[in-house]
Amino acid sequence: MTVVQSFETFKGEIERALSACGVHPHEWCDVNAAASYLTEDQHTNAPDDFWAVVRRYRRAAEREAVINRMMLVDDLELELTGGCGRCGLEADWMCVACGLCNCHRHDQCTRPAGQ
Repeated sequence: MTVVQSFETFKGEIERALSACGVHPHEWCDVNAAASYLTEDQHTNAPDDFWAVVRRYRRAAEREAVINRMMLVDDLELELTGGCGRCGLEADWMCVACGLCNCHRHDQCTRPAGQ
């Protein structure tokens, strides 16, 4: 027995899946066109292909969140140890002339003769 889904069922599934990924469904894709395609082509691998794309998108969003948290921790560590989290300099890499980081202009700074 083959189960046939309606256009509205596919549309609802697409909207819920994309919303779960943290995106507005109608801004991310043409939901009506995707639902029509899936409705017309139910007996091929189209639904599996669509869900594979959704799963890949969800993993990418989660991966970005993990990277952002790691960068935040790294920047916080720099700040706590006297460095600058915004430009990524550690405390011992600050300008030897003025002691400031790369977030500042150093037009007037001159390196000491020994450097």
